[in-house]
Amino acid sequence: MPFQWGVNDCYSLADGALQAQLGESPISDWRGSYGTEWGCLLNYRRKLKRMGCEDITEAMDQRLSRVDVWLPSRGAICGRSDGLGSSVMSIAFGVVISDKIAFIGYDGLVFDQVKQSDIFWSAA
Repeated sequence: MPFQWGVNDCYSLADGALQAQLGESPISDWRGSYGTEWGCLLNYRRKLKRMGCEDITEAMDQRLSRVDVWLPSRGAICGRSDGLGSSVMSIAFGVVISDKIAFIGYDGLVFDQVKQSDIFWSAA
């Protein structure tokens, strides 16, 4: 399924992976009803302000356990900085599937190697 704001984006991928593994997701309440990049930005900025968080990484740290290893177990949530601050949250979320991470690309899932700068959170 191709990328679509609010339907099939990086946050919905992470949320869906957590729901599949845990039966519920500790981040589901962050999903908003938006259909554009601008709507997504407004949604997450409002939620960050309500939680008193500086950025989405801090918000994820409040909900999930950070894992400080080179290659976490399958199902861990990955946060990858775009390095430019150009994405809505300056970070894209993916899911560890082996020695690769699944991300949502414009045409569907894309797979990439783990990078040293990646951040991981445990799903369990």
